[in-house]
Amino acid sequence: MYLNNSKTIKLQILILVFAAISTPALAEEHCTLISSDITTFYFGVETPIPDINHPIIIDFFHTDIEVAFTQTGWDIAVASDEPDSPLGEIAVEPAEALLYVNTNARITLSSIPNGFEFIGAKPGETFWVLPQTEGTGALPLGLCADQADISRLCDWDPGDARGADIADKWFEVKVVDVRGPADANFSMWQADGINPPVVFVSTAERGISNDDVFYISAGSHSHLNWGFTKPGIYEIDLRTSTVCKCDAALTADIAPMGNGLYQRNCIVDFHDFALLVSHWLDVGCGGTPDSCGGTDLDNNGEVGLSDLVILANQWLQCGYPGCEH
Repeated sequence: MYLNNSKTIKLQILILVFAAISTPALAEEHCTLISSDITTFYFGVETPIPDINHPIIIDFFHTDIEVAFTQTGWDIAVASDEPDSPLGEIAVEPAEALLYVNTNARITLSSIPNGFEFIGAKPGETFWVLPQTEGTGALPLGLCADQADISRLCDWDPGDARGADIADKWFEVKVVDVRGPADANFSMWQADGINPPVVFVSTAERGISNDDVFYISAGSHSHLNWGFTKPGIYEIDLRTSTVCKCDAALTADIAPMGNGLYQRNCIVDFHDFALLVSHWLDVGCGGTPDSCGGTDLDNNGEVGLSDLVILANQWLQCGYPGCEH
């Protein structure tokens, strides 16, 4: 038997409708901006070694500050290539490592090249640079995010014109504070020898500000120049942030906390309780995720005691690894 075109179209519509009402809806994906604790990294510019406070001296082999967000939460370490290590690499806690700036990093110029005034050194003054390339005898120090669990991250666009102005799974590495010798300056930048340098941090130009950030995408690796204008110990405080997925099982995390990606805070707390109370005893819920503000947690069409029980069972639970509240 053959169906004419109109009957065929009607049958197709019925099939689509049936599929839509019989297939469980996927949970809406929520994301939130999270930040690590502040981590301090120690740099020794021609300081006496060994250093009892930071016993692992790293001064030559390719080294990275590793940032990652995994199934256990934040993982931030200093990773250095070591030929004598069975794994070819050692990873140490930042507090144990002294990132050593040796004599090969010394630079003295009779004039500062145009565009490099951000370093903060005057003509004729010695300053030190850890280079973004290997082979100079000074420590080549980079940032690495290749150990991150990409499946736990969300795309976002930081809008940073220095290279992070597209949607990707970014890590924001922010310089929070710099402590060093009196009148010393610290800077971070990238240069290709052709275009003007791209400056990420310069205490000489602006002190420490919200612009002192470097973005690195999950799964990637990048090297920078690190500049210092005085010998001595420098303590550099870094905080890393990313946008991660909230656990879909945390159904009581309902209160909007912002626009765009930051839809929730991934914690069931007073914000969610207050939203549920504002819709208390509402009826006729359902149809869309925003109906009754999303407070009909058991999807029975009304907001009541059963929804409060669900929220109470999830009270103060967090929806991402390593979360504490």
